[in-house]
This record gives sequence, structure tokens and C-alpha cells, in this order.
Amino acid sequence: MDVVDALAHRGRFFRVLQQTERSQTTVMTIAPGEDGGPEEEHAGDQIVYVVEGEAIVRIGDKEHRAAAGSLVMIPARTAHHVKNSGRTPLFFVTVYAPPAY
Repeated sequence: MDVVDALAHRGRFFRVLQQTERSQTTVMTIAPGEDGGPEEEHAGDQIVYVVEGEAIVRIGDKEHRAAAGSLVMIPARTAHHVKNSGRTPLFFVTVYAPPAY
């Protein structure tokens, strides 16, 4: 598997970067005040690493603030939602296990 420069994809709303049978890496950029789409659930675990910006991440019925350097674990089959709560673009890397997209 090749090494991917995740930062080269900054600005894209959503992009799958790598995938194996058991996991998948993606990046997402969300504009200030916007969100990543409707609340959703995945069959597997999701790990979010915030590279730039600020987010409110709702996991189940709890909201969490996440800024650059924050690592968020979203357990399988848990409703979640990500919103950019800052004044700059929110850019993050996500690992899905197993692949979700």
C-alpha cells in the first residue's frame, strides 16, 4: 500500500484515500457553520482525527468539542454527527473498520 499525503486533499468535502478488506481511510473538509450531512451510524467503528479547525461531535446523546489534535472514537452502530463550530474550515482524517464507503 502506498503512503498518502492526506494534507494534499485538504478542501475536498469527502475523499476515500486507502482501503483494505478490513479498514478504510478518508478525509473530509467542512466549511465554517456547516456539517458533514445528516446524523448517521456505521456497522463498524469510526475513528476521527481532527487535523485543522474545531468541531462539535455528537455521539449518541452527548456532544463533544474537538479541536486540532483531538482523536474521537465512535463505536459501531452509534448515531453520530459532526459540525464545524469554528471560523475556519474543519479538516479531519477518518478510519473506518470495516470500510464504510
